[in-house]
Amino acid sequence: MNHQCQMQQKTFPMNNVFRVLARRQHTAASRVPCGGLATVEETRSSLPEAVAKQLVNYPSLITLPVQWGDQDAYGHVNNVSYMRYFESGRIAYFDQVIGTRLSAKDHAVFIQGKRVGPILKKASISYRRVVQYPDTLTVGVRIDPKSVGKDRFDQEFLLVSHGTGSVVADGRATVVTFDYEKGTKADIPPLILSAFEDSQKMEEQA
Repeated sequence: MNHQCQMQQKTFPMNNVFRVLARRQHTAASRVPCGGLATVEETRSSLPEAVAKQLVNYPSLITLPVQWGDQDAYGHVNNVSYMRYFESGRIAYFDQVIGTRLSAKDHAVFIQGKRVGPILKKASISYRRVVQYPDTLTVGVRIDPKSVGKDRFDQEFLLVSHGTGSVVADGRATVVTFDYEKGTKADIPPLILSAFEDSQKMEEQA
């Protein structure tokens, strides 16, 4: 299956034509594996050099195309869209880093909240640069080891534009493990903690 990001043809207002044409060259060079079906290795090896350098210390990567509808009336990506990009990155981390160290059943139980699973407690974003269509973005995600507690951990996010090769936003989210059957917080399951610790060792050796 081809997981390449493809440009969608749109009808643009005339005041956007020159901006779009000026950015076609970089988008043609940025057709990289994208979305949740692409592996970290596929994504990392296909990133533009400037983007790859920014994300070298992030074990989880997901590349997402900027959609026309992500923009607001001011012609740039709306603030809410950044939170959605980070949400995709958060789930990608559970799939790529934690999921690859669990059985399919254990991963499904955790990620789908069938018993104890993750729930977002709080999130923050620092906006650094404006993003406009067309562009492609890659989200890097990692865990702050110092944040890991008995029932929570913090994920750190970095959002990088393929168009400019620069960081456009960074963020942080506190994730709590929650018992969905009892409706209360719960300790991080041993299998999940073990998978996390294994991934940290791999990062340190890299």
